[in-house]
Formats: sequence, structure tokens, C-alpha cells
Amino acid sequence: MKRFKELKDGWIKDSLTGLDWGQSSDKTMTFKQALAYCKKLGARLPTSQELMSLIDHSKRCPASELDMKDDWYWTGTSVAGYPGDAWCVLFLYGSVFSSNKGYALYVRPVRKSKGVK
Repeated sequence: MKRFKELKDGWIKDSLTGLDWGQSSDKTMTFKQALAYCKKLGARLPTSQELMSLIDHSKRCPASELDMKDDWYWTGTSVAGYPGDAWCVLFLYGSVFSSNKGYALYVRPVRKSKGVK
């Protein structure tokens, strides 16, 4: 079975996680802007584990089956003990690191599957 399937509304259904992924943002934004962007779409920022599930280490530039930019993406997971930082994923090679929430990174919104075919 194919892991990713495009839905009628343009989102991508992930059969592994049961989540629907929105398209990558066209521009970078701060963490606060990313939260508002996702909310406007009826979605949220993915957790660090959810976003890391999109990493495919057999690929690079980007390290994912999905259409991703070769750049950093926000997760909604704050760094323990550092409330001004959040975990982010680099899809150039599939690296994970933390970033200050004031920096501008890309966003891949996620939502619970609506079951749209």
C-alpha cells in the first residue's frame, strides 16, 4: 500500500500515522506566525515525532517522499527548559535541531484525518 495519498482538498493522507499533511508554506515565518498560519487552515504544527516521521534517510535534498523545501521546518514541540526555543527539522538531509522561536522557518501544517477521499 502506498503511504501517501493526495486528498480531494489538496492535503496528503499519511496511512502510516493517520494524519493529513498540508502543503509546505511558501514563505518562512516565526513560531508565533506559524501557529496562526496553521490555526487559519484548521490545523496545527506537528510534534517533533510527527514531523520526523516524514524523514526518508534514503533520500536527500529533500530527505522526504513529500514535496518539501531543502530547509528548516517548525515543529510545535518546545525545548525542555528553554521556552523560547522549539525543535525543528532540516529536510536537506533529515537533521533535527532546536531554534529560537523568533527565527523564520517553513511550516508543514498537520491535522487529524478527516477521512476525505
